[in-house]
Amino acid sequence: MIKIFSLLLLSVIYLQSAGFWTLSGITKANIYISNKVSSLKPSTLKNIKQKMLEMLKKESIETDKQDSPILIVNLTEIENDDNHYVYIRLSIGEDVQTSRKDKSHTFALTYNSNDFIETDNEELDTDILESIDFLLSQFMEQYEDDKE
Repeated sequence: MIKIFSLLLLSVIYLQSAGFWTLSGITKANIYISNKVSSLKPSTLKNIKQKMLEMLKKESIETDKQDSPILIVNLTEIENDDNHYVYIRLSIGEDVQTSRKDKSHTFALTYNSNDFIETDNEELDTDILESIDFLLSQFMEQYEDDKE
């Protein structure tokens, strides 16, 4: 039993350290924010976009270019009395060619990371921004690892 548990623990640790996604070769990206949180302030959305732009600029990733991958933030809420539950997803979507026999062109998510938070109305904007910082830092870590 201990051997099985140890093997399972080692597998989980390995999977956590090895990213499923690859960000190598990304030189340009456009930004899109999908907001389904009704009480989020417009200034928070501006702040999210600014954080995304600054991150991309820091890595010399061009923005606002035609036919670029799309860096997407998706905010979805579940309300329950005074609490908000917010599902936040950071993804990259892009046109890809499949390796199938017909080499189909399709739109695919080539990176995905998410966070689920519980917050109240007063801390909603602050908590979402903290979650965005967390997701962007994960993205940057993966991007830096893939550059090496």
